[in-house]
Amino acid sequence: MKHLPLVSVVMPVYNNERFISESILSALNQSHRNIEIIVVDDGSTDLSAKKAEAFGEKVRVVTQKNSGAAAARNRGVLESQGEFVAFLDSDDIWEPEKLESQLKNMKDFRWSYTDAIFYGGINDGLTDSHFTKKYDGVILDKIITCNFIGTSSVLLTKELFLEAGGFDESLRSIQDWDFWCRVSAICAVKHISEPLVKYRVHSSSISRNARKNIVNHIKVIEKIFGQEGPGSHFTHLKRVAKYNSYSIVSHIAEEENDYLFSFFCRSHALKCQPLKPEAIKSAIKSLIKLPLAMNSIFFNTIPRN
Repeated sequence: MKHLPLVSVVMPVYNNERFISESILSALNQSHRNIEIIVVDDGSTDLSAKKAEAFGEKVRVVTQKNSGAAAARNRGVLESQGEFVAFLDSDDIWEPEKLESQLKNMKDFRWSYTDAIFYGGINDGLTDSHFTKKYDGVILDKIITCNFIGTSSVLLTKELFLEAGGFDESLRSIQDWDFWCRVSAICAVKHISEPLVKYRVHSSSISRNARKNIVNHIKVIEKIFGQEGPGSHFTHLKRVAKYNSYSIVSHIAEEENDYLFSFFCRSHALKCQPLKPEAIKSAIKSLIKLPLAMNSIFFNTIPRN
């Protein structure tokens, strides 16, 4: 009988009682049957932990005080027994063949990631690769300029996770990008082109908060290109990384109808790449939409009887 490696599914959760059951079910329904599911409840005040505990012995629930997703994922990996670790956010959904496809295609690779499809929001039904180019093999010079890997799509050996040092617990968001850069400095990655993850987009998602996220984007960039960072030999790409981050966050701000902050980000993106035609066009488009922000501010300050 062919050996089926144990895959440890690590799921951090914080106040996500609405979606966690569906996410857990997508892990339990994997065609690769040799799995363990570890839910790390990061100090939730809702019914998230109870929803996970309702699955009985199929799911192991670990609780901790609120410390952030990075700390929760690190805790989950330390509690795991598997040869491989897969991350699944508590609002995302896996296709049934996700793990099996990755294990079959990894061969000599120590980690892999898949494409994803947006589930909800203005991009519902579109794949992530529609917006962000994906890369295979040695990707360090690519990943340090733009995070094109979704956390819920990654499968890697536990040994590699520990070698790379785990997630930076000082970061409350964008910690995945920092980690992928460190892993990419160690070895190549296998990309699976099928969209085997549904990335749920909703208003309470941490990744959709533009004003908070740009701070951590810049913090990660400074770390990546710092003296001890994986991008220390690619300092000429630092401005490209900043341009991409400001551009990404400007899109999120626009989706949030925060046109003023979207223009702020577009202006900073233009400073990073002043000769880039796309940067100029985007800044002009953002400027045109700026009156929408002014109108919103004006009407919100009108006294109401």
